[in-house]
Amino acid sequence: MRPETRPGWSSGRTTINRVPVYEFACESCGHRFEELVGSHVGLDASDVACPECGSAKVERLLSTSYASLHRQLTPNQRRRLEDKRGTDRGGAKERFARQRAAERAAARRRESS
Repeated sequence: MRPETRPGWSSGRTTINRVPVYEFACESCGHRFEELVGSHVGLDASDVACPECGSAKVERLLSTSYASLHRQLTPNQRRRLEDKRGTDRGGAKERFARQRAAERAAARRRESS
């Protein structure tokens, strides 16, 4: 049984630590960006500069939630989104139906031989 740990903290046997990703807004050009900060990357929040204009006048924004940056849509979610936007899938459904029909016909021919 694992020992109790505080939420968000790793146990003593692992090397996984939380990585703070902060969102910033440049006061000079208005560019919004994210930056990793902390001793593990050698950058303090007060040392962050805008990647667009290089200005040190940046404001750290409050993040209200966390969302994965690499979120993948399922095929059904993608299809519904395309239908909602009216995006033409280039006849993919018809091409798939023709391909499946050809595969079934070939399988029937192999079985009858």
